[in-house]
Amino acid sequence: MSYWEQRLAKARSYLKGLDAILLCSRFNVTYVTGYTGSDAVALYTDTGSDLFVDSRNTLQAREESHANVYEIRKRWEEIHEHLEGLNIKTLGIESNAIDLDSFLQMKNLFTGIEMNPMGGQLKYLRSVKDPGEAALIGEAARIAGAALGEVLAEGIVGHRETDVAFELECAMRRLGASGPSFETIVASGPRSAMPHGAASERVIGPGEAVVFDFGSMYKGYASDETITVYTGEPSPEFVRVYTHVRKAQALAIDALGPKVRAADVDRTARDYLEGVGLARYFGHGLGHGVGMEIHEMPTLSNLSKDTLEEGMAVTVEPGVYLAGKFGVRTEDTLLITDTACKRLTNLDKDSIKVTS
Repeated sequence: MSYWEQRLAKARSYLKGLDAILLCSRFNVTYVTGYTGSDAVALYTDTGSDLFVDSRNTLQAREESHANVYEIRKRWEEIHEHLEGLNIKTLGIESNAIDLDSFLQMKNLFTGIEMNPMGGQLKYLRSVKDPGEAALIGEAARIAGAALGEVLAEGIVGHRETDVAFELECAMRRLGASGPSFETIVASGPRSAMPHGAASERVIGPGEAVVFDFGSMYKGYASDETITVYTGEPSPEFVRVYTHVRKAQALAIDALGPKVRAADVDRTARDYLEGVGLARYFGHGLGHGVGMEIHEMPTLSNLSKDTLEEGMAVTVEPGVYLAGKFGVRTEDTLLITDTACKRLTNLDKDSIKVTS
């Protein structure tokens, strides 16, 4: 069975009595068909797979796709005709990806076809990575880590956060990335206490914390990593918080493995921080899946119902945020193995990195 046949076989496992499934989300369409462009709809049954695009994307689709490519002008009308030709009576749809206007058109057109919402199930289509996917995430992480090393070596004190973020993204591209995998976070001083503190005009000063949350895209796959550095000699309070955040992360990483409940991993980190009086400053979930998108299934939080499986790539990113002072977050991406996990990111976080 070829690589693409294996992916299609995985997608077909979701049919479970349905005649066909319709995919609208860009990354699921890419995953099943190979087409990397936009504005496409994929359809697959237990015997075939089809891709619908408009004239702007026909050539690219025919070059990339492993499905039968159809050029259409009136999307839902022509897809309906195709469904009728295949005698489709039960259809699974990505209910979390179809906009309301499209759904209303489908509802009016697809008379005689029972549409089944499958948004919740299909979110897990890409949750388990094959070795090739894991290698691409690892390479994206290597590129991003090397790029940050270059930026820190040049010095960051006296530079605006936005300029540092720009240099980091440029370095990632020079090293082989197609771009950043999300908006780069560079948050310094009191702004480091903002978990999603996107780079601002603030000038990074001496003697303060700087949180870098960054990643690159490489051949369609994302990396995600966070490191907190200090511009000068760290204060005792910072050292204490950093040490506890790092310990919480290490304990959570040790708890990773197949058949482990994601909520239990989150609890491991949270319980440790509770024991040292810092849990109230850790407000977000512990982590998430990474792949074609920067946030995929599973989720690692106290509310998660997910169970980890071999081949999942997940982040572990505890943080402590002291408003008006500083924040600390350390994040790695890890691949669940048959017994535990393997690190895909590679920056050393065991000691505080002091920079200038």
